Amino acid sequence: MDIRQDLLKEPQREKGGKLAVERFEYQAAWGLSRILQLYKSGADFGIAFEFHDDVLELDSMSSPTKVAFFQVKTQKTGTWTLSSISASSGAKGKKTAVKPGDPPPEKKLSFAAKMYDNYKRFPDHTERLVFVTNQMCSDLAAGHDETKFDTAAAAKIESFRKRLKEQDPDFLDEHSKLFHFCCSTMNLASFSDTIMGAVQKFVIEQTGMTETSTYAFALLLLEECRQRERMDVDFSSFATMAESFVTRKLIDDRLEEFKRKRVEAVEWVEIAPYITNIVRRRDIGAAWKLYVNDRRSRYGPGPQRFRKAVRDVVAKHITGAQDLLTEVDAALPEVRQLGDLWDKTASDDYLRAVILYEFHDV
Repeated sequence: MDIRQDLLKEPQREKGGKLAVERFEYQAAWGLSRILQLYKSGADFGIAFEFHDDVLELDSMSSPTKVAFFQVKTQKTGTWTLSSISASSGAKGKKTAVKPGDPPPEKKLSFAAKMYDNYKRFPDHTERLVFVTNQMCSDLAAGHDETKFDTAAAAKIESFRKRLKEQDPDFLDEHSKLFHFCCSTMNLASFSDTIMGAVQKFVIEQTGMTETSTYAFALLLLEECRQRERMDVDFSSFATMAESFVTRKLIDDRLEEFKRKRVEAVEWVEIAPYITNIVRRRDIGAAWKLYVNDRRSRYGPGPQRFRKAVRDVVAKHITGAQDLLTEVDAALPEVRQLGDLWDKTASDDYLRAVILYEFHDV
């Protein structure tokens, strides 16, 4: 069966983790770093968040053949061990008092057992199960490359296998080869700055552009990941499922949009001659430069709605029936009301520049 059909028909194990805001911020940042890594490698990919696991990776969106599952966990101090990853009580399990005659409480599945459950549900397609975290594992070689659990000392891996068998009788010794450990290079205290810097470097490498507005592009990509964490997607079809994935095509489209915004710009010299008052031409010209710079550096639904709304307003007022600035001033009060979508403290000359720019950028 097509791997996508398997992913669609199989119920998701749990969705409760969406309340852990701090972990989700880190999870989005790590997922984005993985996306950049895959993109630069030239590989096709599809990355989903909170779909069967914290991060799910397909080797293709059009014709996938394998899937990797990533469980992302963070802790402020200490190191991990194969024992802590496979502890059946869970890293933060609470003990509950049992009254005489009551059945024993059901044991909480370990991180490793939850990871193994993904393999059980998708045995024909699972390539590997990866535990991603911000701290090292003392049972494995130090470093930031993915490391197989099977490289641990014989006694450690045997104990790991034993614990998994206790939690799931279907577990076989050979299944331990599926498990990998990844210590991220992103520190818990500074991961936001790290991923922003990585994205800015990526944009410069891919486009050759070095403007400071690459920071805005970094925010855009991070928000793409965050939105997919929070997304309530209808997984009833391939088309709707694809909406929840970040793909190579999505990154290509965002890069093209970024480059186009820096090439396609209305020139002030095209507008200036229509403003005969030299003082007003000077003041609006200075505001024009500010708006052009702001426009290049702002992404997202708010700025997009603002620009569209301004164009709708301007179309009603700038008709060529009167002096250009008279018509601009007629549109000014309505554009001012849109300030919350852009900058409600903007000056009148700045908004006049907005009106003129958006009128000509149709």
